[in-house]
Amino acid sequence: MEGSGILQLLAELAIGVLGFSGVVAVLGRRSAGDWSPVDRSRFLWMIWATALVLASSLIPFLLHHSEIGGRPLWGWCSAIAATAWTLVPAAGIWLRSITFPNPSTPGVSKLAAAYVWPAMAAAPLLFALNALAIGFDRTFAAYLGALLLAFGSPIILFIRLLYSAMEAPRAA
Repeated sequence: MEGSGILQLLAELAIGVLGFSGVVAVLGRRSAGDWSPVDRSRFLWMIWATALVLASSLIPFLLHHSEIGGRPLWGWCSAIAATAWTLVPAAGIWLRSITFPNPSTPGVSKLAAAYVWPAMAAAPLLFALNALAIGFDRTFAAYLGALLLAFGSPIILFIRLLYSAMEAPRAA
């Protein structure tokens, strides 16, 4: 299957981010429940997005073993990813377990928000365009591009969480 090594690497990186998120949760007295609303929101978005990257990296392997290959494989993978990247965050917002931090809130990096939220909106759109063969031709490259764009969000959220955890003890 085209790009299997890259997808496997992305899955491994996503597992790494999920693992290190436990370290971030323990830093800065977060294990005791001392979460700021901004950090709680960052953490939950990071977990959701990383889990979606992991699932999106593994979907092609499942479909490939179902004897789907070539352009139909990337069309189906893109359609599934577009649906997941749209419905899962929408469900989280609907359930009110996660909220979008307001960029004007103190402690929210405007630079990080300028990437994270547009990327989280653009990734499902790119997956959908690839699935529908609009502007893209159901290719691995388009699928990978959307996946990498989406994976940037949890990485930035992880860095911001780590930064705020390292910053908190100095302020106390």
